[in-house]
Amino acid sequence: MMISRIITTALLLLAIPFLTAFAQNSAKIEKVLKEIDPWVLTDTSKILAFIDSTNAVTTEKIQSSELWQPTVSDLSFLLGIDYVSDSKIDNTGRIYFLMRITGESAALFYMDKPMGWPVQLSPNNWTEEGYTISGYSVHPSGDYVLVSVGKHGDEMNDLWYFTRSGSFHPLLVSRTVSYSGSIFDEDNPDVFYLYTYDKKTIQICKYTISELRLDTLYTEPGVFFPTDYYKGQMAVIRRFSAFESQLLLYDVAANKMTELSDTSIYYSASFTNDGQIVTYTSVESTGDEYMKMCIIDPANPKESKVIYDPKMEIDDFAFERKTGIAVVVLNKDGYSELACVDVNGSAIATPQPEIGVISGVSSNEKGEVILTFSTPKTPPAAYKFDLGDNKLEQIASISTFGFDFSNIKVDLIKYKSKDGTEIPAFIYIPSGAKKDGTNPAIVNYHGGPAGQSRPHFQRNMAFALSKGFIYMLPNVRGSSGYGPSYEQADNLEKRFDALNDAERAIDYLIDEGWSNPDKIAIWGASYGGYTVNWLATQCPEKFACIVSEVGVSEPDHTILNSNPIFIPSWEKEYGPVGKDLNRKLAPLYYAENLSRPILITGGFNDPRVPPSDPRRFAYVLSRLGKAVWYFEETEAGHGASVKAQVIHDLATNYVFTMMYVMK
Repeated sequence: MMISRIITTALLLLAIPFLTAFAQNSAKIEKVLKEIDPWVLTDTSKILAFIDSTNAVTTEKIQSSELWQPTVSDLSFLLGIDYVSDSKIDNTGRIYFLMRITGESAALFYMDKPMGWPVQLSPNNWTEEGYTISGYSVHPSGDYVLVSVGKHGDEMNDLWYFTRSGSFHPLLVSRTVSYSGSIFDEDNPDVFYLYTYDKKTIQICKYTISELRLDTLYTEPGVFFPTDYYKGQMAVIRRFSAFESQLLLYDVAANKMTELSDTSIYYSASFTNDGQIVTYTSVESTGDEYMKMCIIDPANPKESKVIYDPKMEIDDFAFERKTGIAVVVLNKDGYSELACVDVNGSAIATPQPEIGVISGVSSNEKGEVILTFSTPKTPPAAYKFDLGDNKLEQIASISTFGFDFSNIKVDLIKYKSKDGTEIPAFIYIPSGAKKDGTNPAIVNYHGGPAGQSRPHFQRNMAFALSKGFIYMLPNVRGSSGYGPSYEQADNLEKRFDALNDAERAIDYLIDEGWSNPDKIAIWGASYGGYTVNWLATQCPEKFACIVSEVGVSEPDHTILNSNPIFIPSWEKEYGPVGKDLNRKLAPLYYAENLSRPILITGGFNDPRVPPSDPRRFAYVLSRLGKAVWYFEETEAGHGASVKAQVIHDLATNYVFTMMYVMK
């Protein structure tokens, strides 16, 4: 067996150079990098001058088009249609949710009865100051809410305190330390726990509200975070990589961390009333099996019992200690289903939504459950049901201002990759489209890589379909939603397989007669940006233009210049920094092969993909004489922060695309 594995690995490594369409010829690129690298990370004046210059050129190109104003007008209307998200409920029955209806960014609202008048908690002037809500936690009693707030997309979360009556003040504010993961001591409302992160170290902390005091309790090297607290104990997950983690128990009084498991995959963990822990894990899964919900008794560490095996992906679960019931959100081929089980694995009657996507679920000790749900045709809204009841009641709704989304149609299809693997994808087809090869098309690759494109409500989809675009969303190997084996199928050398999957999505549109290379645009953001950067330098003859948003062009550069604490984790997934594999997988070093126009964007405050990466790619392409346009938003991070930026970015992407595929 060991000899077989060695031979297989050797053959795979020998095959790598032949998987790419072009050989790397990087001498010229290295010379150009010597021009930009001395200032691209540290010289603020040169960076801002570069941004001003490139933004002006890109803005002139896009906004001088006759397509600009009508596109902005249409998208402004569609993006004005709001949404309800991240709904929660406390033990008094008060319902909370995020909604953007009164401003440029989402605000926190509550209402005391279903379909009641929503009362806004967070202030509108936060947007003017660059603040956006990244999340919030409601104390079970409903006495107060803790709101996490970032600034201009920097993801360094401040923490604000809101009373039940609506008064508020900041508790923890810093642009160099992030305060996250608030969990409550149900027996002492004056105390809550959280973890802090300064891009180097994570610390578990205790905050005493009456004293406005933050105490550091525990730290260790690497990535770890608490998920629940109960009677002096914390459930903690230690993360080695996206596919390696460990469950721990932290005793607050003794300041002692105990390992409850060996290395496996653990997502979230909650205490039961008797101190056991319910978790979603792969520890009892083998081969291609999905992860399962298990229960672990800390008195018998490294022993676990399966309580629920749905044989599909679990997106989320809310476990309520007093009822002993978990509300589970399932993912079947991208669509959501609901299930409720108790700690013995017994099923509880549960309503089923129509075909769509559930995003977030919350429950209280009375057995009331709140969730957010959308379909391709209906905006996200909040719904409620009682445990044991099959009735799902809508409790908050959104106006579409009379716009009819009923003609939006999405199909789940599968296409074959180069090695015969079937790859799932969602495809939107405009009414009346024919398989005559003349339809404009967009292939949009999701970020992650462990993300998933899903058939939720997308306001801009109506615009794309109105312009005749076929819109395809592939879930290539490495995507979540299809089990751990599929999610890990792009690690290290296997990333070439996932990139082949991405290329075959384009082939599908051509082979099926939906479109042709002169009519196809490829889009991607974050890791999706990496994907289109790769395709742009490997098979440019298959499409007309590229939109790469906050994307990676050189994995080593991004790994080394974003979050140092995650370097060991990323190296296990992408490859060791400085080694040949990451070099071979870097689109930057194939830049001479690009032969189609490309729009590249960056975010000045981006903590995930450092803006220096897309800057370098755009600079190199420009110096090589390629058709490249670069735009960097100076008040955003890993994507747009406010509605005006979303409209600007989408309008820019669509106008750029239409200029090349609708000639």
